[in-house]
Amino acid sequence: MASTVKVPAYVQQRLLIVAKEEGFAPEQFSVQYEPGSKSGDGYIGLIVRARFVSSVQPTLTVICKFPPEDRQQRERFNAMLLFERELFIYQHVLPAFEELQLQHGIDRQDETYFGNYPKCYHAYCDSDRGEAVLILEDLLAPQRPPMKLLDQYVPVDYDHVRVLMEALGRFNACSFALKHHRPEMFEKLRQLNDLLSIVLDTEQTRPLTPRNCQLAASAFDVEKEARHHRDLLDLSHSMWPRTGAHVRGARAEPYAALNHGDCWTNNVMFGYDANGHVKDVCLFDWQMARYGSPVLDYTLGWVAVQKVTCHGKSSNGS
Repeated sequence: MASTVKVPAYVQQRLLIVAKEEGFAPEQFSVQYEPGSKSGDGYIGLIVRARFVSSVQPTLTVICKFPPEDRQQRERFNAMLLFERELFIYQHVLPAFEELQLQHGIDRQDETYFGNYPKCYHAYCDSDRGEAVLILEDLLAPQRPPMKLLDQYVPVDYDHVRVLMEALGRFNACSFALKHHRPEMFEKLRQLNDLLSIVLDTEQTRPLTPRNCQLAASAFDVEKEARHHRDLLDLSHSMWPRTGAHVRGARAEPYAALNHGDCWTNNVMFGYDANGHVKDVCLFDWQMARYGSPVLDYTLGWVAVQKVTCHGKSSNGS
């Protein structure tokens, strides 16, 4: 059956490299494509699932993430800037975290090990040509323990938040260990500025800011809470530059660390035991990774804006 998914030639070439590295013999396999995400998931990039099919070895599925082919669309959303950031994380930072842990006797069987991210098979970027691709482990592949993406419109319960917070704690610990053992690498993390405030302060997205500030201001009574109401309305003129300035890592020293930067429901998947209890979490979409206060990851999209059910009671005590 012919695929209706369009995959750029350079991505297909990179997939052949992965196929060879994974032992697929030339002329003895085919590659099938299908969409890897649904419309509205909010990813700045195209997500395609590629399946290597062979009659002589098990099928392997991977996820391909690459920027739009249209140059204007790439520039509109700063796509290459975001892909450069994510490739840096997968090619340099996460491998450094793994090496550091293994050097100090912490392996995957250790409960303190941080490995809550998908395996990266291949990474490539040529910004001048507008090309970039990440080829990652498929977290929904049938040969691995199943993982689940939560519904972003359903409140998150205590157990899911607990598992995520524990993973973020291990993630932060790796940052601080890197600071102590590999200061030259840690210095590169310090240079990771906030990209969210750049991406959301473009000609296309800037008009949304006043509306969002008005919605936030509406939570306060105009007469009884006039100052808060006014402050939020005033924020609409400079929200993203002020945000970028406030989340700078320099303001959080000496406790600043690498942030995931976009740690919300659509960028994490959960794994479960045989009884359906959540036991694992995987963080992906590292395009917004930045250097800043660890607290930013803990609050973004989870504690600050989600209604969390804690030990059988909702956040409002009911």
